[in-house]
Amino acid sequence: MLMKHGSKVLFVAAAAALSCASASADEVKCRDGSVYVGEIESIGGGVITLSGASDASGATKIKQSEAVSVRTDKPVFVRTSDKNTVFGKIVPAQDGTVKIDGGSVAGSFEIGQLSDSWKEGELSPEEKLLASKWSYSVGASLLGTTGNVESLSAGVSAEALRKTSEDTLKFYANYNYGKTKDDGAGGDWSKSADDLHCGVDYSADILPEFFWYAREDLGFDRVKNIRFLSTSAAGLGVKLIDDSDWHLSVRCGISYRYETYKDYMHDGSFDNPDDTSAIGMDFGLHHDYAWSWGTVVTDIAYTPAFEDFFGDYIVTHESYLDLKVDGIDNMDLRIGMKNEYRAETASKEHLDTTYYVKLVFTWN
Repeated sequence: MLMKHGSKVLFVAAAAALSCASASADEVKCRDGSVYVGEIESIGGGVITLSGASDASGATKIKQSEAVSVRTDKPVFVRTSDKNTVFGKIVPAQDGTVKIDGGSVAGSFEIGQLSDSWKEGELSPEEKLLASKWSYSVGASLLGTTGNVESLSAGVSAEALRKTSEDTLKFYANYNYGKTKDDGAGGDWSKSADDLHCGVDYSADILPEFFWYAREDLGFDRVKNIRFLSTSAAGLGVKLIDDSDWHLSVRCGISYRYETYKDYMHDGSFDNPDDTSAIGMDFGLHHDYAWSWGTVVTDIAYTPAFEDFFGDYIVTHESYLDLKVDGIDNMDLRIGMKNEYRAETASKEHLDTTYYVKLVFTWN
């Protein structure tokens, strides 16, 4: 008798515990009679998401149109389709509607009218979009040729990007070095590339389609005898395409260019030609498109001087394709090319073209 009595006590205690657990959980009832018990993580976009649902493992997604009753055990923030935000428990009302118990908005709502929900202590959808999201990347390349012409080139790059729904901040640095031997093994090595570019680019939305920007680019190019270069620019831009996987924008602003030079003389010494500076325009275009397997990016900039609009200008262009490396989530194979045309230059050639292949590692 004592054993039977003890078993009954344990059974009643277990049933009570299960009853309390069920009573303290959120609940969603559907048109087909199914009932989901767990914790509602979010409501919005036509979907109710539950974790720890009673008849499924992991997260369960239920269409709002299929739900006829929703109940939360704890108060949550709820936003309705008319943009009102209410804090309280969601409880069932009549005819497949719900009301917010303890909320400041009276009346009931259709379940489909609930556009967003988040728990107390969590960020709202707008706050999540505004939250800073930093990403970082580093890349390296090494190329060489042998035969009639021997060459060796290497490059490293780094980038830090902070992007929110309203602005973008980017820091970057790129260094390239190369040398060639014109007559094969018997020739002398000559430097073909030795340049550094680093800077910052910031843009912020004014309206959904319009933004302002400011940028600064610093560096040197020893092959072109440029000891130091600086380009500062600021202006306005327009987003022509702004989808999740496709972006196209143009810029127009004012620029200031400053450069110092080093010119080697025949006797081995060098003199310093006059520094140059120019105020002018700044035009830019950015385009990127993403597929599941890769991304293509193009950037073009044109900075003419006011003093000689068609005689003193710099055009830069870079296009590259990032291909995802199978099995490595954070690594891409980047294949690209760079062009820089200077209408006025201390070197022999006005146009420089660089082709490169590099591995890029990205993390958050």
